[in-house]
Amino acid sequence: MKTINVPQLYCPFESRISPFVDKVDRHTTNWLHRFQLLSGEELYEKYANYKFAWMTCRTYPDADYEFLCAANNLNSLLFVMDDLLDHASSETAGYRTADYVQGIIGGFVNVLRFNKRIPISVNPIMAAFSDFWEKMRRLSSASWQCQFTLSLKAVFEAGMWEIENSRAHRHPSMLQYMKMRPYFAAANLATDLLEVATKQNLPVFVLQNEEFQRLVELARRTICWSNDLFSLSKELEHGDEHNLVVVIEHERNISLEQAIEETARIHDREIAQFNELRTQLPSFGIRIDTEIQRHLDAMGTMLRGFMDWSIYDTARYEFNYVTE
Repeated sequence: MKTINVPQLYCPFESRISPFVDKVDRHTTNWLHRFQLLSGEELYEKYANYKFAWMTCRTYPDADYEFLCAANNLNSLLFVMDDLLDHASSETAGYRTADYVQGIIGGFVNVLRFNKRIPISVNPIMAAFSDFWEKMRRLSSASWQCQFTLSLKAVFEAGMWEIENSRAHRHPSMLQYMKMRPYFAAANLATDLLEVATKQNLPVFVLQNEEFQRLVELARRTICWSNDLFSLSKELEHGDEHNLVVVIEHERNISLEQAIEETARIHDREIAQFNELRTQLPSFGIRIDTEIQRHLDAMGTMLRGFMDWSIYDTARYEFNYVTE
């Protein structure tokens, strides 16, 4: 595996972690076994070293235990599916077909719309997802559940776009990639879950405000650009070209090292834009303005949480983090 040097990234947000982290880790380990989501103890041990509970508990440090368990179960399930799609072998090649992904989309949407409970004997992945949804429904509003359904559908449709590009050996442009990456990375789900984690129900006129939506978009994008740097060596090893560093290297015909530096600059620039734009939001009254800033503080902590998990906790990625 090629050693990647990742330059220090700008992320001026508070680093925190929930005190429930070890308890959440034990819960999800048991949950993965219960739904038979991994094949063999060696893989369960590998996933234990990925420390997904640390990611979830860093990104939502103030959330209650029930939410953290549900969110970490979902995060772990999405990583299981990502590995099936990204690292297909002769035994698992069928997971990268359009029919399989469309079937997953249909199955998940049916669970979301009709609250179906799926037995493990029918499909372990669907069963695990229906268990997640049963718990999340108790924690969330009907309007949030509608938005989450659309967001999850967008994740799988973007994943289908990625698979089709790979099968056709088609290189996305930088513009195309930057539009699609927050969806097939499920960064939209991360920001959606923040509303439930913080127990905030911001008014629709805030959620639909153009400046607020831009802040959410910047948060999703910067999650992806830092992850593209941290996961680069893994993706190069597997021949996955859906990474901003690789896209920039190909489009601009520059070296990998120059593309890494450019990706870091894009990340830092968009973090700075996030901080600047949050001071320019229109006022909705003192009470709502206070709630918005609390939500944006939590969003900043979430961005820092994803970075800290990648740098300090997980064995999923290999890189040298170059601090000045």
